[in-house]
Amino acid sequence: MAVVKERPRTTDDRGLRSASEEESIRELVSTGPASQLLPRRVRRALRWPRRVTTKRLLLAGFGAAGVYVVGDVLSGLIYKSSRPYSFSDQWISELTALGSPVRPLMVTVMIVHGLLLAAFAAGIVRAADRNRSLRWTGLALLAATALAIWIHPFFPMSSRWMERGFSDEMHETLTFAWLPIIIMAVALSAVAYRGWFRVYSIATLVAMTGFGIASGIAIQGLEENDTPWAGVFERINAYALMAWFAVLAATVIRRSLSDATDAKCATRETAPAGGERSTRSGPLSGLASRGTFFSAPPD
Repeated sequence: MAVVKERPRTTDDRGLRSASEEESIRELVSTGPASQLLPRRVRRALRWPRRVTTKRLLLAGFGAAGVYVVGDVLSGLIYKSSRPYSFSDQWISELTALGSPVRPLMVTVMIVHGLLLAAFAAGIVRAADRNRSLRWTGLALLAATALAIWIHPFFPMSSRWMERGFSDEMHETLTFAWLPIIIMAVALSAVAYRGWFRVYSIATLVAMTGFGIASGIAIQGLEENDTPWAGVFERINAYALMAWFAVLAATVIRRSLSDATDAKCATRETAPAGGERSTRSGPLSGLASRGTFFSAPPD
């Protein structure tokens, strides 16, 4: 009977197998019950890449709000240089309307805003962990964004001096379909977090609803070109939502992302009477001294 000798393990083999083993261990301790057997600093290091990616996605919420506000102001000022435009009496949608001199600019702003908002929604879902209300907030925001991103580029309203058409009807239909979804997202966030953020979200809902209705009433005189305060009402509505995006981003970063990481990485340690510190021991407790990827990131 022939005896098959195992090929000696070379340096390259050890390197490859070590990398594979470390990746398996990373996955195991990041999600499985074995994670409780490792020290806190080790688990923080293992979850650091995911945390950084999630934080970057959440920062897109600030970008989405900033792009929208700056785009509105800039487009309105450029519009006024060629045609009369009133921030107080005209809607934001009129900047992307057919016949608008700043339509290409404002449509670009809306697309960038939508993409940043989609990234922000994905970050919320990633950061939600076991917070179901927060996860549904992200999903609702993602659904609202997927719907809204089609409105201005493909179904713009007509400028005031033009006749209404199919595009105007679709613009109104999609806008009315978007409204309950975004309202649901704000309401779910109020459920996700208690305290001052819940009060703030409810106040945002009240502001959006009240000024949204006021704007809808004021725009009834569109055909007669008589819409006093329609722009003011709509901008209070829109800017309240943009502010909510920024506050939500800061809140998720501060509460859910930080708290989830600390909660998952926390190791219950007991200090004996003599002052010595003892930690849990287990089959994986010695892994902290292995690869460099176990080094904890800077705080």
